[in-house]
Amino acid sequence: MSSTGVTARPAPSWWRLTRWALVVLLLGVVVVELVAGRRDVLRALQAVSDPVWWALGLAAVVDLASMVAYAVMQRRLLLGSGAPATAARRWPMTSLAFEAHSLSISLPGGPVFSTAHNFARMTAHGAPRPIATWVIAVSGVLSSAALALVGAAAGVWTGARGDLGHLLTAAGVFVVVVVAARLLGARRAWASTAHDVTTAALARLSGRRPRTGAALHRVHEGVHGLAAVRVRPSTWVWAGAGALANWVLDAAALWLCCTAAGIEGLRPEHVLLAYTAAMAAASFPLVPAGLGVVDAALTVGLVTAGATPGEALAADVLYRAVSLGVVGGSGWALWVLHRQRRPASPGIA
Repeated sequence: MSSTGVTARPAPSWWRLTRWALVVLLLGVVVVELVAGRRDVLRALQAVSDPVWWALGLAAVVDLASMVAYAVMQRRLLLGSGAPATAARRWPMTSLAFEAHSLSISLPGGPVFSTAHNFARMTAHGAPRPIATWVIAVSGVLSSAALALVGAAAGVWTGARGDLGHLLTAAGVFVVVVVAARLLGARRAWASTAHDVTTAALARLSGRRPRTGAALHRVHEGVHGLAAVRVRPSTWVWAGAGALANWVLDAAALWLCCTAAGIEGLRPEHVLLAYTAAMAAASFPLVPAGLGVVDAALTVGLVTAGATPGEALAADVLYRAVSLGVVGGSGWALWVLHRQRRPASPGIA
């Protein structure tokens, strides 16, 4: 008897049998695939156990540099938006980029934790809350636009004429982001008016009086703070270059991992196209780091580019070892180091 006086009923026997049947079926599929593709698996294991070490080491260095480029983007946005120089010091911003990236790829719902960590650290270092919010939002949009631009450019590079329209669209998105931000800064009253109109309309529809007091005052302050952000063209150039460099260097790390796996004859534009397809799959965070989804997209893309299944699998394993093991591990190491120093630096998130 339970504490509520209701006897716990066991799960129906048919449900237990169904679960076991699904487990057996899944294991059976895995075994069949391993047996059918045993040659490719053995080749992949051989390539992974004895890679071209100079290429693998260079891939790790290049992938670390890709995260430094992302840090440059966020630092330039902070400085250009009017944050004090102490809020955008080079080493803390680089460390923050690594830490936020590791949180994003390692945890379920990682992007939420990454955004919260970014905001807490930026404001703790002196960035005003509206500016920190603006930088996090704009850096995400710039990064997505840069990936679309890289993918469209790779399509044009491979000779796919139809991708020219995608290239122009991606470039247009980038321009729209810049223009919209500049207009908002130049017409800061627009944001306040839009907020007032929206608040009044919602209050009328709900039959309630518009909110007043401290909460509404904070909202107004936040809206005015966002509208007050003004960024020079040079800031957009630096930030855009950082966003593009982040993806291009990461793709170069994949190409070096292909070299480390012993794959010969792959054209760089084909590897870049396979990379952008895999990163697009990673934008749907069903599982941490896109495990399985990204690997399938990357392997299929490399096979389409001319690699054998065994070679593609080996390159994927080496690339994931670099991106998750080296870069992701570096971020977690920096996070732990920051947590250990936290008592000596009160106010740092």
